[in-house]
Amino acid sequence: MPWLLETLLHNLDFDLEQVADVIDPILTAQNHCRESGLYVQGIVVSDRCFITTNINPHRAIWASSCGTHWLLGQSAHCSITLVEGHVARYHAALDFDPQVGFSLTDLGSQLGTQINGQPLVPDQLRLLQEGDMVQLGDLRFEFLQDFCPIYIWNPAYLAAVDAERSLA
Repeated sequence: MPWLLETLLHNLDFDLEQVADVIDPILTAQNHCRESGLYVQGIVVSDRCFITTNINPHRAIWASSCGTHWLLGQSAHCSITLVEGHVARYHAALDFDPQVGFSLTDLGSQLGTQINGQPLVPDQLRLLQEGDMVQLGDLRFEFLQDFCPIYIWNPAYLAAVDAERSLA
């Protein structure tokens, strides 16, 4: 758990208010799984995004660094290394675009990728929704997402709101 807290502090520029807002959705993510105890969770906080998951032999919560592109597969070079199930070395890519949300792309894996039982065409992205059941090879997990609000006490946010009001 100390490693998770250190990663969150680093991802959120040591802002304890933001860490306090995201820690509960992270710690309770497994409770939101309907079909599987395994999950990949996208966390969006203001202008930052990172991934958490419990797909590892110990079912421990793991958090990525902030980013917008994560590789999933058995390779140690992947952002999310999947050592369970029959999964390709570089199986899929998970992406985040602030305009459209999270998406998943199969990277031409021999065992394929499915979302809610529907196969993905290799190299074509598919948007993800909260609760989607994802299958990479024979590994099944749920996709969860949390969007944490922008803080109204944030001086930069308040200045932007004031500027927008003055233009109106």
